[in-house]
Amino acid sequence: MRNSPLEHPEVHPPHARHGGLPRWLEMLIAVTALITSICSIVIAVHHGKIMEKLVQANSLPYMQGGFSDVQPGGERIMSLDLLNRGVGPAHEQSLRVKVDGEYVNSVSELILASLGPEVAPAAEAALAPMKNGLRTRFIPGGEQQLIFRMFRKDENAQYWDLLEKAQEKWEFEFCYCSVFDECWEVLGKWEEPKPVQACVRDEPHEFMP
Repeated sequence: MRNSPLEHPEVHPPHARHGGLPRWLEMLIAVTALITSICSIVIAVHHGKIMEKLVQANSLPYMQGGFSDVQPGGERIMSLDLLNRGVGPAHEQSLRVKVDGEYVNSVSELILASLGPEVAPAAEAALAPMKNGLRTRFIPGGEQQLIFRMFRKDENAQYWDLLEKAQEKWEFEFCYCSVFDECWEVLGKWEEPKPVQACVRDEPHEFMP
């Protein structure tokens, strides 16, 4: 019986690519598209951060406080006011007042520490202070809020003048935050606001007029 020859599988040579782009060019285009996408994402993130900083800058408060005894119209008014000279609103969260280095909690204590126990009751009755008794205060940009105010009149002039002389012993401290919870503290009437992590109330020493 004759053996038939073994059949070998037919091997076809690879077909050459017909038309289209070379593989290396396709790869280059794909890599270029990927790099472009990454760059677009980076630019978008950077632009977002810039816009966030711009919004924060346009919402930045700048608070100042001070004792005054003369108003622009020439009236003799002794007062403590908080003024927001920034463009954004300020949330005043803490306010403390000292007389001769000691904290006082109210206008009554301020007058007592300034004039003494013999004069203070009559002085407070004659001066009839106006008070802003809010625990904290929200002050829009470019506006101010009074803390207390006492008008000089003929019938209370002697007490008002005594209190004016004692005013050089008065100091204040306050802390405020922006709408983005960025906070600053002012420790003294000639001090600039300094950034802090948060405003912390010192309840035993808070000034509540």
